Amino acid sequence: MINTGAGTGRRQEMALLAWPSLIIMAGYGYMVNSGPHHPGWQPAYALALLLGGFWGVHLILRVTRHGGDEFLLPLAAVLTTLGLTFLFRLDPGLAYRQIIWTILGLLVLVAVTTGFRDYQRLEQYPYLFLSLGLFFLAFTVVAGTRIGGAKSWVTLGSFQMQPVEAVKVLMVMYLAGYLSDKRELLVQGMGRPTWGPLLAATALAVLLLVIQRDLGSALILLATFLAMLYLATGKRRYVAAGAGLFTLGALLAYRLFPYLRVRIAIWLNPWTDAAGAGYQIVQALIALGSGGVFGTGLGLGHSQLIPAVATDFIFVTMGEEMGLFGSIGVALLYLLFALRGFRTALGAREEQGILLAGGLTVLVTFQAFIIMAGVSKLLPLTGVTLPFVSYGGSSLVISYLILGLLLNISAAGRVSKP
Repeated sequence: MINTGAGTGRRQEMALLAWPSLIIMAGYGYMVNSGPHHPGWQPAYALALLLGGFWGVHLILRVTRHGGDEFLLPLAAVLTTLGLTFLFRLDPGLAYRQIIWTILGLLVLVAVTTGFRDYQRLEQYPYLFLSLGLFFLAFTVVAGTRIGGAKSWVTLGSFQMQPVEAVKVLMVMYLAGYLSDKRELLVQGMGRPTWGPLLAATALAVLLLVIQRDLGSALILLATFLAMLYLATGKRRYVAAGAGLFTLGALLAYRLFPYLRVRIAIWLNPWTDAAGAGYQIVQALIALGSGGVFGTGLGLGHSQLIPAVATDFIFVTMGEEMGLFGSIGVALLYLLFALRGFRTALGAREEQGILLAGGLTVLVTFQAFIIMAGVSKLLPLTGVTLPFVSYGGSSLVISYLILGLLLNISAAGRVSKP
């Protein structure tokens, strides 16, 4: 087990956890005094359990002398509690389930930080991670359920999950293991034996996602691959070549898939079908515009009119009710997460840690960027979740798994320093 005296006190983490605690109490105050619906459950007990969960994780990290970054957990906690506050306002039932998923995510975080602190053991089997990822994608293509246009869900009775959330992490772990092992050959520009498995695996994963019509996840996976390739080789021409191939693939997909042409057309001008295919974007733009600079105030917006507002469009609710300043604040939280994640990568003691931390950081922050840009019409809408914020069990649990891996990498990096 890796121990370090640097993280035993975790005083910065303890101080910063006061912010999500205040957000939880504010959310409870809103539910009691201004909530539009009776929740049907005891919010005080549920929120106390959630608050105890965050502080319990902090105590476990402190007792086990974990030296991981002390800013990552508070950042994730602030994002999660902000999301819960707006879920209370949109649908108390979803907020209750989100609390349960958060507790489960925190348990996964504890399991990763205590049971798998030596993350290098996980990087010894890159082809196992690749096989699992491709299997989950193929299984979803064959037996998945189409919801919201994308066949990215698997239904087991009354339980639904999105395997793609786990697949993205499995692919990052595969890429970290493969790229660190083949780095020298890739830098030297060696041929088929080196590039073949890498390009074939990534192309197959992206193709399976396109077949599912999960274009957002395909874009995230490809961007993460290019970022990790650059981290491993430092060759800009590889990234440029990859971007060029992506452009050609996107043009081909535009010609082959009618639904993609419709999505692009709606992005360019949603007002041509404001009551149909463009309804979500039109209502999102109206909501963001009505929020102005300072917002309408909690509970005073009308974003509940937007379909899937608790998942894909929760950033619109936040932007409407907190205004431009609040939206910028949420974006800055993700920038801070990126800063701490890349600092973890820079401090890693070996190549695998650099690639794994860098890849996971890109995965979270790029996903946040494209969904925030999508709902504000800066990019075509992709239909992915806002990490740590949107309602959704699969996304939330995997986000906390990523957080646990980043904590372990940062702790190992601190141990290696004299």
